[in-house]
Amino acid sequence: MEFTPEQQAHIDQMLADTKTTWETEVLTPLTTERDELLQFKPADKTDAEKALEQREQELFKKEIGIELKANKLDDFAEFLNVSNADELKAKITQLSKILDARKINNGYVPDTHKQTTAYDQAAASGNVTEMIGAKLAKLFN
Repeated sequence: MEFTPEQQAHIDQMLADTKTTWETEVLTPLTTERDELLQFKPADKTDAEKALEQREQELFKKEIGIELKANKLDDFAEFLNVSNADELKAKITQLSKILDARKINNGYVPDTHKQTTAYDQAAASGNVTEMIGAKLAKLFN
């Protein structure tokens, strides 16, 4: 499509007016709002700050390992997810209590153990007199 110079000038003027209107109604408020929000943006961390945070995390991991080894719980290191030393101590205490309770419950309890009687003791030693005495005592008691 071809436009006359007059039509082209009119189209250019309409485009310029529309652009100016868009800049004042849309672009300027957005730019202003963005600039206001930029003041709340956290500052970017420097390489030194990042390295310091990394060392703090490594140090805390080592502290966790040492604390677990001291309480003989180092097998559970991968299961503990803590963020500070107080939380670590609480988790270690709780885990120790659970494991102590399991030790008691899992201890050996003989199911075939029975009391030895006076008769059995006398029979084991081969003393017939005590065997007869134990049987008679059982009858008269």
